[in-house]
Amino acid sequence: VARRIFDSLTPGWQQIGAVWLPLPHMLNMLPVQVDAWYRNGASGVALSVLSIGMAAWALASILLRTTGSTVAAITAAALLVANPNVLYLQSTPMTEPLLFGLSLAAVAAVAHSLAAPDPGSHRRAGLVITALVLTRYEGWAVAGTLVSLAAAVKLARREPAPFSLVPFLVVPV
Repeated sequence: VARRIFDSLTPGWQQIGAVWLPLPHMLNMLPVQVDAWYRNGASGVALSVLSIGMAAWALASILLRTTGSTVAAITAAALLVANPNVLYLQSTPMTEPLLFGLSLAAVAAVAHSLAAPDPGSHRRAGLVITALVLTRYEGWAVAGTLVSLAAAVKLARREPAPFSLVPFLVVPV
């Protein structure tokens, strides 16, 4: 799909869609125009490796923020990237690593936004959640759960209603 955006009998944005969500194709649409990267999957693998790196960083960030332990953060990230199943996924041009990376990045962004509420942290959390729901359908469940939990935390803190109801869905342009 990513290659068809520019290289097909009917190129254009209409190629994006069908049953797959658009973000993986949008991220890959330029790299797959290099024929060698398209044929051997190098651009998709590079995206997978970067996504697992993002997942490891987000996991370490969450643990460092919540426990204050550098050892716990490094250990968790190392266990994630050393897992044989994760190693396999990151070496294939699939969308699961992007889902993992964005899911953990969304958890980290929402946790940061709840810990240090300011418009910038809400905006960053909203952008990461937006990217997550544009990646895979499983991301919708993760995003819905995160927004619901964040709203529950905000309601428990008795914060103003507009931010309590949909704290991360507003993504200003």
